[in-house]
Amino acid sequence: MSFKLKYRRIGTFMIDMAIVQMFAMVGRDIYLGIIAYISNGTGVTFSLNDAMALPALLLLFLGVMLLFIGVFMGYQWICYRLLGTSLSRYLLSVQVVATDDQPLTKQRYLKREFNKIYLCVATLGLYPLYCGAQYLAFSHLPWHDRTNHTTAVLR
Repeated sequence: MSFKLKYRRIGTFMIDMAIVQMFAMVGRDIYLGIIAYISNGTGVTFSLNDAMALPALLLLFLGVMLLFIGVFMGYQWICYRLLGTSLSRYLLSVQVVATDDQPLTKQRYLKREFNKIYLCVATLGLYPLYCGAQYLAFSHLPWHDRTNHTTAVLR
């Protein structure tokens, strides 16, 4: 496996994450603005000493994480409908293919992308670092590729 493919593949994930992060920031600001607007004028105060501070912060954090996953999946769905792959894979000439005899359908592609972003968010960003190091050093396919029987190749 060539270093060219390895670095392009890692680059596609980083570019996709940067694009999604830009859209997620807009969504996060709208989400927090709605929460601030709803709580304005109700007489509800928020202090880190309150008993409800931890559950409220946890709910806010979970909402932002779910928003990020939703934006990522929406981005992947739109890119797949328009380009057949993500924008970064299209620009860097990397294609996702199936390693078994079954065709790579839209559902299978989106399941692969969901597994990738779910693992990334669930491990608080450590999954891409671990998979990238394993892939560069030992050529081990990432978990989301092994479970979905896919891999990325140069077009």
